[in-house]
Order: sequence, then C-alpha cells, then structure tokens
Amino acid sequence: MNNKIIVEGPQKVKGIVKVSGAKNSILPLMCASLLSGSQIKLTNVPLLNDVKVLNDIINKLGRNSHLENYELTFDYVENLAVYNETISEDANRIRYSVLLLGTILAVKGRVKLPLPGGCSFSDRPIDIHLDGLKQLGAEIKEEDGFLIAEAKRLIGTDMTLRFPSVGATENLLIASVLAEGVTYLRNIAKEPEIVDLINFLNKLGAQIEFISPSEVKVTGVKELTAADTIQYEILPDRIEAATFFILGALAAEDYIIVENLRIEHSLSFLNTAQELGVKFEILDPNTVKVYKINTLEPVYVETGVYPGLATDIQPMLAVLLSQADGVSTIKDSIYPTRFQYGQELNKMNGNIEFIESGITIKGESNFSGSEVFSHDLRGGAAVLLAALIANGKTEIDNTYQIFRGYSQLKEKLESLGVVLEQEVPLHV
Repeated sequence: MNNKIIVEGPQKVKGIVKVSGAKNSILPLMCASLLSGSQIKLTNVPLLNDVKVLNDIINKLGRNSHLENYELTFDYVENLAVYNETISEDANRIRYSVLLLGTILAVKGRVKLPLPGGCSFSDRPIDIHLDGLKQLGAEIKEEDGFLIAEAKRLIGTDMTLRFPSVGATENLLIASVLAEGVTYLRNIAKEPEIVDLINFLNKLGAQIEFISPSEVKVTGVKELTAADTIQYEILPDRIEAATFFILGALAAEDYIIVENLRIEHSLSFLNTAQELGVKFEILDPNTVKVYKINTLEPVYVETGVYPGLATDIQPMLAVLLSQADGVSTIKDSIYPTRFQYGQELNKMNGNIEFIESGITIKGESNFSGSEVFSHDLRGGAAVLLAALIANGKTEIDNTYQIFRGYSQLKEKLESLGVVLEQEVPLHV
C-alpha cells in the first residue's frame, strides 16, 4: 500500500524522544521463537508493519501469537509438528521471512518458502544463507518462485562465511541449535542484534558459546527445553537513535534529548558526528542530548561491518552532510548501489553526484519542497529529514516504506513539535 505524507518546512523540533525496540532484533527473535514450544513473551516490541506482517505469517504457520502493549506473546504448543511446511505467500513482502527457512527446516525437516522481499535498494543475494544450510545437510532448490529445502536431520559442521552477513549468521545460528553434533560458525557478523539473538537462543535452552568475537561453537540439542514461560526484552534500535540524533542536529530549536539507546552500540556513528562538528552530550549510557548545528566540517565516510558505521545510517547522514561547509563523500562497502535517495534529494535542490560505490555531497544545500518518492526504508527517512528543513511543501510518496522501520514515528515526531499535514496508517 502506497501512502503519502505532506510536510511544510522548515520546522523546528524540541523535547524528548524515546527510542523503541530494534527492528533488526525483534524479527529474528520472532523466527527463533518457533524453535521452542514454551510460552514466550518478548517485551519492548516496536510497533512496525514488518512485525505485524511476520506475526500474521507465524499465525498462519500454526503458532498462535498476540501483540499487545509492546509485548508479543507466543502461546505454549505441545508439539512443534503442528507447523505447516509451506509458508504463506505473505512472506515475500518482508526480507526477514528468509529466516523461517532455517527455523522450519530445523523443526520439520522440510520447508517451502516464497522468495523473500523487503527493500529493493540494492542487489541482496541470499547465497550465503543457502550455502550454509547446504553445509548443514539441506537440499535446496528453487521452483516457481519458492525455495524448497529438505533435510532428514541437520548435521553440525565447521564452516566459514565468505562474508559476515547479518542475515546469514542469524539463519545459520537458528538452524544449527537443533542440528546433530557440533557446529562451528566462523567469520560471523558481530552486530549487537546478533548477540541479542544468541542470548535469546541460549535462554531458550540452546548451547552457543563464543570462541572469539567472530566465531561461535553451537552444540546441538534435540529440543529446546527452557522454563515454561520465557521473557526477553528487545534491545533499543540504534538506527532509530541515529535518525533522531540527526534530526536534532538539523532542526532543533536548541537541543533534543534522545532516550533509551545504547551508547556502546553507536560509537562509530557518534565518532563520525563528532568529526563533523556536531555538539552533543552523553548524559548517561542510555541518553544523549543533541544540539542544533551551526557549522559542520565535510568528511569522508565509508560504511562497514560492525563495529564500523552501519549502512542503514548513511542515507540519513547524507542529509546532515548536505549542510556541511564543503564537499563530503560517502562510500558504502556493504551495498554499493544504495543511493537511490540521492535522486530524490536532488529534486529538492540537493547537490549530490554519483560516483563508484558512493556519492559526493556539496554542502550548504538549501533544500526546497518538491514531490519525492520513498524508494526504501532508510532512503525514505532521509527524504523526510530533508523535508523538515526544506523551504516549502514536500510531498513524499510510498511512505509505507518508512513506517516499516520506525515505531510510532508520527506520534514521536508530533511530540517533538512536527506537523504532518496528512495522517499515515501505522499498519498496512
């Protein structure tokens, strides 16, 4: 569903905003929850379109779950054999549905999954997922838009990922906890959301231990036999925290306060902001005060795997760099074609040029209102930030993409004083 919002700029923000639970944590934890029959309560759950879609898919699979007051509860089930082997076609709407491949394969021994969807900002192959599952003993084929995977029993092995893919790391962790024997996963992703998943799986009864920051040993168990009820809190969303941080630097009357973040998860971003000249204070390990910028220095920025600068942050960072005194460069080593938003910012009088694997941004841009399009989640957030500091009216189409990743975004923006001329449904 395409939705449009209209922003009359420029606008100022003030006040306090609280960051929600992490989109990139809740979705894999929802998939991992299907490995256990216990009642599971996930708290600090962000109210997102993708959460709703995945929850509907899980219910269609045969596991009852309920979302209420930021808490997602999975009902107890005596036998995991109740699950369907064929996953509903809704799964092609969100990319994280690919994690159901490892989940249902581990539980049922066979799964038929529609090819996953999600953002289309770059080529995002899932070959590392598939290669890893094959090394665990799965046979996988593609047929009529579906992935069909089969394995009588997954068998532990020693594998090294050719690239520390976050999604592949999650899929292989989920699949290997019920595999026979021991699995060594090397060159895994090190993002905080990976640690969150490992902690959650261990709480369910898995046996996962770190050998080094990029290697784990998974000792397979026949079933996950944890307590009758497991409760687990989702960690804060570091990408949402960075987005509101940038909003404060761009549009605060004086400053805004961003609460419920983990400073230790945002060090690369904060170091970049400091290099730019953004003024901020760390009030405590979970709170930061961000001041309106006066002058900014141009910088060269390159995204990287964690603990490097997250690729999800660079679109919003581009808007901040558009206000620097000079020419900045952003290179993306993760998704080198993730710059569709640059075309939209240029419609708003931005000055962005496209180079190999990146863009250059000529600073001190005076954005003006225009009709623009949200190609993907973070690119849409970047366009929205630009609209808030632009002169005149901006109409943003396809804003469904933005609301996929920001829980209660309209309410949070309005609490900071932002006026949006048209309401946007929270869910599809």
